[in-house]
Amino acid sequence: MLNLLQDLFILFFFGICGWALFTLLRLPVAALLGTITFIGILRILEFPLPFAPNFLLPLVQVFLGLYVGTKVTRDTVRQLKTMVLPAIIIVFWALSVVFLLGIFLARITPLDPITSILSSSMGGLPEMTVIALATNAEIAVIIVMQTFRMVVTALAFPFILKVWMKGKCEEESECGAPLQKQGDSQEKFKEKIAVMNLQTCLKSRLYSYLHNANQLLHSAGWNILSLVIGGSGGFLFLYLGVPAGAMVGSMFFIASASLMGVPVTPPSPRVFGLMLVGVGLMVSDNISSSTMATILSGNLLIPIIVSTVLIFLSSLLVAFLIHKLMGWDFPTSFLAAAPGGFTVMTSLAIKYKKDPLRVSMLHLCRLLALKSVVPFVFMFLI
Repeated sequence: MLNLLQDLFILFFFGICGWALFTLLRLPVAALLGTITFIGILRILEFPLPFAPNFLLPLVQVFLGLYVGTKVTRDTVRQLKTMVLPAIIIVFWALSVVFLLGIFLARITPLDPITSILSSSMGGLPEMTVIALATNAEIAVIIVMQTFRMVVTALAFPFILKVWMKGKCEEESECGAPLQKQGDSQEKFKEKIAVMNLQTCLKSRLYSYLHNANQLLHSAGWNILSLVIGGSGGFLFLYLGVPAGAMVGSMFFIASASLMGVPVTPPSPRVFGLMLVGVGLMVSDNISSSTMATILSGNLLIPIIVSTVLIFLSSLLVAFLIHKLMGWDFPTSFLAAAPGGFTVMTSLAIKYKKDPLRVSMLHLCRLLALKSVVPFVFMFLI
């Protein structure tokens, strides 16, 4: 256990170094992309780094689900009715891409049909890897193509969003500027001190300290309760085998508690930053010198480029279609249709103050459809 915590400390140390570097360079989503880039380079150079422990993924997903779940209110529940059409579009597009593009890749490359289909799937790397193990597909190829597409998407989307939002930031007041704290309490307190005698001042200070301590304990209590609720839901859904169960269960339990009037609280901004570092650690686990060598090899380079370009362009078209049909802002539509992974795209939605509920729900629909349909189809192919 001590060695496990030591490995986790080392990983987070290097991840935070990448976060700090990207922050200094003023690059977008510094916590996530800085971690992926910094640790990815170290892994390519074969620096002796441990891998992220198995408990990190469900832990990160619990916090992410907790954050998304606190956004669910009675108003957002009414908005869920508007997601039926985009969900159908997303599922139809994802299934069409995985089979049409998979068959196309099998025809123009040396890859077998099953490997091509799983490599083209946007159902998540862990899920597709499990299916690959059961179907004797080329696991290394699937991991390389899925990881490359996920990293490229995570790197490209923030820059695209930044360009698109550049003209909006002058008009909108919600472009990511930090909330200003009320700073007049100290001035009022000083004015009161000026007219108080020593005895009244001491009583006032004592009352203030007790009041602040009570608020701190009260806030900490609700934070702990929120974590317990989210963790319970996350691990229950994991036990039931739900895709991305830790995140979905946490989100479902927290949302239910919120709708019942329980004052659940989201993670603090610092915790959210560390959560993004955790996501980056898990992505970078799939990067190595052999990964880079495989990417640069002539046999796999063409399938990687073809699948990445076609899936990327098709996601843009689907995002534009949802944007026009539903009237959602384009960044949210963009992230909902992104082939970059459930957790990563939801994290980006939160980071850019877009709608993480819509993004996560549409990604979940796609994940459930692919995980349900692809194995069923393989029953007839094998």
